[in-house]
Amino acid sequence: MQEDELRKINNFILYIAKGHSQALEALYENIGGRMLAVAFSILRNRQMAEDAVQDSFLKIAKNASRFERNTNGVAWVMRIVRNTALDYLKRERKISTVNVDECYDLGRDDPMLERSENAVLLERALARLPEQERKVIYYRYYLDFTVRDIAKETGIPKSTVMRLIRTAEENLKKMLSDRDKDTV
Repeated sequence: MQEDELRKINNFILYIAKGHSQALEALYENIGGRMLAVAFSILRNRQMAEDAVQDSFLKIAKNASRFERNTNGVAWVMRIVRNTALDYLKRERKISTVNVDECYDLGRDDPMLERSENAVLLERALARLPEQERKVIYYRYYLDFTVRDIAKETGIPKSTVMRLIRTAEENLKKMLSDRDKDTV
């Protein structure tokens, strides 16, 4: 996500904290699809995912005053959505923790669309990565966490997170380029 887009999301959250309901609508218009994709990837049920997103907006409105101005607003929102979806699963007693391996179909704004061949290839390549590399890629590119956010969430030092991301990216490039060579 571009820096100006992040700044815009952060401003929406700050306006929500001041009680501007239009900022909630603007937040939905800008990242509502991504929020739904995160919830759907965990819940695998469209109706429950929509309910989780709605509950997430209530939590965002309630806790917006706690948002720290110079942090990653998208990551903050996505963490709320993820935790809300996990709460739904716990209430349903389907799981106690989510398996990151099952959360890679988040790149689409509408989780109901058919996946492209490239998305399927990427998911297969991600599945071949070691667990820690998959986890940091999930946080970095699917939840839009910063390296600092990932380190805080996982308890892994920032330098290790950076190395894991770099290694995972190199491995993915290699796997995907090897795949392209096979089709030529």
